[in-house]
Amino acid sequence: MALAALLLLASQSQATGFREISVEDSGYRDLTVGLWYPSEQAAPTEPNTRFGHAMAVDAELPDTKMPLILISHGYSGWYAGHANTAQALADAGYIVAAPSHTGNTWSDMSSPVERWTLDRPRHMSRVIDTLTQDPTYSLHVDADRIGVYGFSAGGYTALNLIGGWPDLNHAKTHCDNTPDEFACYEGLVDQMVNANMQQLPADSWGSDPRIKAASIAAPGLGFAYTEQTLAEVAAPVQLWSGALDTSVPTKTNAASIAALLPDQPEKNWVANAGHFAFLVMPCREAFKREDPEEYEIVCVDKPGFDRYAFHAEMNASMVRFFDRELKGKAE
Repeated sequence: MALAALLLLASQSQATGFREISVEDSGYRDLTVGLWYPSEQAAPTEPNTRFGHAMAVDAELPDTKMPLILISHGYSGWYAGHANTAQALADAGYIVAAPSHTGNTWSDMSSPVERWTLDRPRHMSRVIDTLTQDPTYSLHVDADRIGVYGFSAGGYTALNLIGGWPDLNHAKTHCDNTPDEFACYEGLVDQMVNANMQQLPADSWGSDPRIKAASIAAPGLGFAYTEQTLAEVAAPVQLWSGALDTSVPTKTNAASIAALLPDQPEKNWVANAGHFAFLVMPCREAFKREDPEEYEIVCVDKPGFDRYAFHAEMNASMVRFFDRELKGKAE
């Protein structure tokens, strides 16, 4: 008991390492990337990051090679939208990299859909390039053990990275019949079709064979994928979806993907969870003051759903998934 208490005390006194880095995206704007990693540095007593967490900012990276997990945020999000999940993975021995997708963040929505749908997978590949080639990081990253977690538009990003691609003619038919889905009523599919993106070859959509496993939550544009366009997916997949998600409904997105993947994925359909249940809590008080209506949508869950408890379960499940697929650990 005494030893267990001492170990608990030691773990509580250590902070997770964090630094913000810039990654060059040749011919485009540089990417701002959040990097989480294990650290033995003492934890600060007060939050010291832009996302309100107390971290070992700019701490040294461990003198070992770690598996890499990439995180792709949702439409109009940013790199810290899943900071607690990133921290849980880092505490489990992963180095975690989350870019803010230029042109598709809360502070910069300048890219049209025909641009950001292609930019996002490329951003992730550029992050991998930097972390596996730059000597500052390559000594710490195991290039043979790379996974990805993506939420919403980030789920679309993750699907493309592991070899999927959207069939826009199929998506257009779906939107004609089901106009109340977010990607349909926002005109995203129409804009992609009008830009003739359906004529792009399959290898234009950003597949990166370096990624060996994917956890995907509320996959945006999930209805656009078919058995044919998912046929090349070989990486193991963990799927998440909120049962009350009206923006990216389970039936036409996550469940559809689950039925079409070549290999059976791990499925997690979460009772009482809405679309934004996968985002980090707590939300900033400034957000509540600035846009109370949007705050209500993003930050307030249905009665009976505990986002903190759910995240504890989800993060633990995600660690087990990546441990199994990237570290070879038996459950």
